[in-house]
Amino acid sequence: MYKALLIILFTLISGNLFADSFRCGRMIIKQGESSNALIKKCGMPVRKFSSKELINDHGHRKRVGVSNWVYERRGKKDMIVSVQGGSVVKIHVD
Repeated sequence: MYKALLIILFTLISGNLFADSFRCGRMIIKQGESSNALIKKCGMPVRKFSSKELINDHGHRKRVGVSNWVYERRGKKDMIVSVQGGSVVKIHVD
């Protein structure tokens, strides 16, 4: 229990919060969706950058190159969607 509280507290303090999905207008984007679906629902991102991310691949964690797509939201923090191999692999708030 104590360990779980520390993890939650660290996540909140770090400023980067992870999400399984996010809303673009009336549309919802989820992990696993294609980059084409992302563009269709949310449009083109305001910017992109590359990085190495730790992802879960069938129960194995590995570091891979991803393209990070940044979507600005009025009055809210930016959403960063990590795309690898044409699919959304991670969604987080910056």
